[in-house]
Amino acid sequence: MKKTIIWTLVALVVLGIAGFVAWRFWPVETINLEEYTPSEEFEPAYEAMKAKTPAYDIEETVKAMNALEVAQYQSEDFMSYLEYVAKQDFSKVAPEVLEQKKKLFPILQRLYELQKEHEELDDVWMLMRSATSGASTFVSEVNPVGVLGSMLTGDATLSTISVTGGMEKAQTAAFDEYEKQKELKRKLEREIESVRMSYIEYLEDYAPIYYKYMQEWDALCLKKDKAYIDLYGGNPLDAYNQTQEILKEYPTNREALLLKGLSLIQLSDVAPKATLENTSQLSTDSIDGNSLEMGQPDERMSLLLEAETTLDQYIKLYPTRSAPALVLKGLLYREQGEVAKAVSYFDQASMEYPRQAAALNDLLDSYKARTYLNKSAEGKYLLRFYRSTMEGFGIFSPELLKAHYYAEHGDVDHCKEEIFKHFYRRANQGVYDGLLSDMQYCEENMYSSFRQILMEQSFLDVAVEPTMNWTLSDKDDEIKVTINNRSDIDLENVRIFLCLHYTDMYKDEYDVQKLPSVNIIKHHDKTELGVVKLKYEDKKYNDITRIRAIAMTDNKICWIDNVDYKYMKAQETSRKSSGKTANTKPSVKQQLLEDFNVDNGKLQSLIQEKTKVYGTASDGNLWNDVKRDVKNLVTGKDKKLRIELPRILTLIDPVFSLYQLNDKDKSVRPSENYLSGENIRLKFDYEPKQDETIPLYIYSDFANFKVTIKFEGGKPVVKKVELV
Repeated sequence: MKKTIIWTLVALVVLGIAGFVAWRFWPVETINLEEYTPSEEFEPAYEAMKAKTPAYDIEETVKAMNALEVAQYQSEDFMSYLEYVAKQDFSKVAPEVLEQKKKLFPILQRLYELQKEHEELDDVWMLMRSATSGASTFVSEVNPVGVLGSMLTGDATLSTISVTGGMEKAQTAAFDEYEKQKELKRKLEREIESVRMSYIEYLEDYAPIYYKYMQEWDALCLKKDKAYIDLYGGNPLDAYNQTQEILKEYPTNREALLLKGLSLIQLSDVAPKATLENTSQLSTDSIDGNSLEMGQPDERMSLLLEAETTLDQYIKLYPTRSAPALVLKGLLYREQGEVAKAVSYFDQASMEYPRQAAALNDLLDSYKARTYLNKSAEGKYLLRFYRSTMEGFGIFSPELLKAHYYAEHGDVDHCKEEIFKHFYRRANQGVYDGLLSDMQYCEENMYSSFRQILMEQSFLDVAVEPTMNWTLSDKDDEIKVTINNRSDIDLENVRIFLCLHYTDMYKDEYDVQKLPSVNIIKHHDKTELGVVKLKYEDKKYNDITRIRAIAMTDNKICWIDNVDYKYMKAQETSRKSSGKTANTKPSVKQQLLEDFNVDNGKLQSLIQEKTKVYGTASDGNLWNDVKRDVKNLVTGKDKKLRIELPRILTLIDPVFSLYQLNDKDKSVRPSENYLSGENIRLKFDYEPKQDETIPLYIYSDFANFKVTIKFEGGKPVVKKVELV
């Protein structure tokens, strides 16, 4: 009896092990991707993917591939994703891409059914979200276009086999993580494994198709990139020839048409000037390197006429994306001297940009997928140029182009008004990525008008400090931001954009973060703006190398710099100007001084006349020193050196130091530095001595001044002011 029981138990164990082995290693059936009938929920999205015509547009195809992956990652559930797909227009997408993408639907539908059948799979949509991004966890944030990178594994020359292998490894990692985090029954493990195998099958079919069209896209991008770089390098003729090559193969390509129009407008700037009476059109079918030397009197008008034809073709083809072409038409008419027409087109573009924002940015994810562009200065320029055409900033801002025109014609009020209009539109579009380009464009093209919007900007400082302490040492990715308003005006309804430069960044690159709006930043007061989490490539507080900010109110726009940055910039300027004449200054800033009827000589005279120095120096007499100390105690003053300078120096964004900044042993920055009425008031933690000569240096981008102060008989005297 005992033997029977023992053998029975052994048999059961063996059968159990055999059953487990059979269950575990028996081939898993995959979902039939070919014989699929969509359910009622899935049918609209599935039908939307039916190919309409054999013809396709390569940019629309790549855009659709990117958009479908991004939408899958970003959608909150099955229905959100299906609703998104059902609303898309795939009429210009390559049919074989659509056919392959449709094979994902049986997989999604099976997961959807499992989610409804089993409570423990209520978050199964997260499995497909994570798989799309190539994620290995459901907790951390991932790159929404990571699927594209994982397909190519970062190398556009890989074979299809390598691509598929890279895809499979990255994509199916999500299944491993899901099974690890869920305690699934055997039946559900089997179901999930079936989905996994079906997903691999889908990827193996999709990868070569994806790779094929990405190769075509890459070839097109090489040509477009060349045109962008030619314009960047001041070679509009080469840019024109490059766009002609693109348009032979893709006659309706949006970017090529815009780049061609812009290159023709720029070519007209260097062509012989035409008269309005002499506009017989030249043939411009094949502009070559010698055509600009022919000296034809109507060549310029010929170029502008071809530009207009090109832009009209663009507007006819893409009426819902017409804003950048309207800007270029305005620029074209401005070049012809037809200001009223130019302004009309600029105004129309201003209205269209907010309405067309989503449509214009439809290729942006395709550009983001080209991560290599962020690894060079030229690549970053290309990205900014593309975004400027699509979002209306920099050279494609209709308002800034009008402002530039007004600045050139001395109309400061209208110039400032158009600058405000530009930032108002950009704020309403909710897009701030081009803010640095906007500031740079304003400074380079209309410095005087732009600076007059807030003359006191150099008396505003931004500072950051880490929030970490001894108990929270892991908080070095959080910073506290403070604005110090040393001016005598209040800033109301303030929007602040923090600009941080980190280690390993290109010299002019910043990470821009919008901070919470502030009701008021009072004069002569410090305002804490709150805590900001650093999100740029895992950078920490110690990685910050430069700190700047941009402030916008209802009627003011300006830079706010960190104090250390101001002094670092002053030192660099001082070194560069060493050995040069004191009157050397950037020509773009000359207009500001001219608008206020001053020059460096006039500023020198005003400093001599209006500078006041307060303080007394010890004369070696103990009784006199005691009397002085008692008087200071009664009046609330101390022995420190105080200086008042004329407020007009705010024009040149001054930085102050006793002794030269380069003399680290002696150089002293002011401990107090603020505006009050007609004066700039400085206080230095420095006690002067009898008969001591003290040099005060005033540094700026315009000129540097040295104010020589001497204490004679214990009283201060401004001996001389000189340009250095």
